[in-house]
Amino acid sequence: MTVIVRNYISKDNEQTMKLMEKLSNQIGVGFDAKKWKDSDKLRLFSPGLQRQTLVAEEKDKIVGMGMIEARLEPSGVMVGYLYNWIVDPDYQGRGIGRMLADKALEILQKIGVDKIRINVGLKDKDRIAKLVVPLGFEPIFITFEMDVKKQKT
Repeated sequence: MTVIVRNYISKDNEQTMKLMEKLSNQIGVGFDAKKWKDSDKLRLFSPGLQRQTLVAEEKDKIVGMGMIEARLEPSGVMVGYLYNWIVDPDYQGRGIGRMLADKALEILQKIGVDKIRINVGLKDKDRIAKLVVPLGFEPIFITFEMDVKKQKT
């Protein structure tokens, strides 16, 4: 198996959309395919932007992905975020997630972040903790979210 980690390009849209649908089903959140397609340019690497999407590819098949972003928080702390991480279930357990994470951590450290955070769905928190605590992550927050559109109906 030769898997490479590279930056997302527009031709990855359909395959990454399918992975996002799997992730959404796995963690129990909604997914809007039209919005995903319409926001393609946000996932493309752009020099100067501190956001990008990484994909893991084997023989023209996207088998994993993750998004990274660095933001200067109002407190003055530069925080890197890892979000929308998934490895195709058929490829899990092969170190692909670790390859993606290593590349993401390298990029965020080059940007100069002070901290790196990962938001994890409550259903997956124990499973994900086993993967990220050995990398040096510690649980520090619980995030509460309100679906504004559901509140209006």
